[in-house]
Amino acid sequence: MPISGVPLSMLARQALVLGSGLAARYPTPFLVWEPGSRVEAAPTPVPVTTVVPLEAARPKSPLEGDPLCFALKLEGAATRLSVGRSLDNDLVLDDLTISRVHFFLSTRGEGQWVLWVAPDAHASTLVRRMSVQPGDEVQLVDRCTISAGGIHLTFYAPGRLIPRILEKAEHLKG
Repeated sequence: MPISGVPLSMLARQALVLGSGLAARYPTPFLVWEPGSRVEAAPTPVPVTTVVPLEAARPKSPLEGDPLCFALKLEGAATRLSVGRSLDNDLVLDDLTISRVHFFLSTRGEGQWVLWVAPDAHASTLVRRMSVQPGDEVQLVDRCTISAGGIHLTFYAPGRLIPRILEKAEHLKG
């Protein structure tokens, strides 16, 4: 099941309700899709009849000024998360500038996450502004930047996104 992105503003609203319980609810690392340029797929034709979804649809990309946050968690026997634009990925990034399967995220040891660029990735990948070639692996550190194609992501170690969420919550109260 794909990991759903949650807008930072929604996490901030949760912080207003949960208070100090927010950190307990989100003990995992996060990958944050920062707002910016994006290349969408061509729109699909509108059907003649529309079916209303049972639950509110979450955004497929960051809204202007509101990053999209993905809580990273390996489920069951999974050893890695696939990231790319294909709907078959664990984390789907709806942007034409990245590959169908662009990179993988996995853990090494106690809490260390690594990024491994898929061998078939066609777009560039930068981690901390250094190029990572298809087939190469790099360790992720707190707040390191990842550029894949034309999108920009930030990796947050467990608990490290909380201050950013609380800052946004204070702004919402203001």
